[in-house]
Amino acid sequence: MSDMPSIELKNIFLNIDGNQIFKNFSLKFSSKGISVVLGANGSGKTLLTKIIKGMIKIDKGKVLIKLKKEIGYAPQKVIFLRRNIFENIAFPLRVKGIDNSEIKKKVNLLLKNFNIFKKEKLSARCLSAGNAQFISFVRSVVNDPQILILDEACSNLDDTHRKKVESYLKQNRKTKKIIMITHDFLQAKRLADEVIIIGEGRLLEKYNKQKFLKNEKNIIKKFFS
Repeated sequence: MSDMPSIELKNIFLNIDGNQIFKNFSLKFSSKGISVVLGANGSGKTLLTKIIKGMIKIDKGKVLIKLKKEIGYAPQKVIFLRRNIFENIAFPLRVKGIDNSEIKKKVNLLLKNFNIFKKEKLSARCLSAGNAQFISFVRSVVNDPQILILDEACSNLDDTHRKKVESYLKQNRKTKKIIMITHDFLQAKRLADEVIIIGEGRLLEKYNKQKFLKNEKNIIKKFFS
C-alpha cells in the first residue's frame, strides 16, 4: 500500500482576476482506484485538475502529492504539435530523453493496443474532435503514469472509443490513481470507486462506491438541481 500514490489538498485558496475560486478548500483522494469528480460548469473542476498537475500556482495552502512515477494528463482542450499522430504520442517520451528505439517500441505498442496503427502518420491537427480527444488520452498514458488525470476525456468520443478508454481504466484501477472529471453520471456509475461533488469551489459531497450507489437517486436529484 505504501507504493500507492497519495494526493491531498489542504486549505487551498485561489483567486483569479478578482474571483475567489477556492476558499479554504480541502480534499484527500483515495489512494487507488477511480475518483470521479462531478459538478456544474464553473464549479472549479478543471482548475482542480490543473492545481494537482502543477499548472496553476495557488495563493495559499498545500498540495501534497506522493508518487514514484509521474502524472499523466489529458486536458479538456486538446493541443497538438504540428506533427503526425505518432510524434504527438511520442512527445512526452522525447521530452524525457528516451532512446529512439524505446520510443518506437512503446508508441507502437499503444498504437496496437488502441487499434490506431493505420493512423500513425496522419496529421494530429486534422483530426475530428472525437479522434483528437482519443489520441490525447493515448498520449496521456504513454509514460505509464502512476497518477492519471482526465478532464472530460470522453465527452466527444463515440461508443467504440469510449469503451476502449473505459476498458483501460478498469484494467489499471488497481495499480494507478485515476481522477476523472465528467458530466456523465452514468459513466460515473460505471467506473467510480469514489465520487466527489464540488460546487462553487467547495467540496459538497464525497462518497465511496457503495454509498454512491445506495444514494444514487438523491445524488442525481441534487446534482442536476
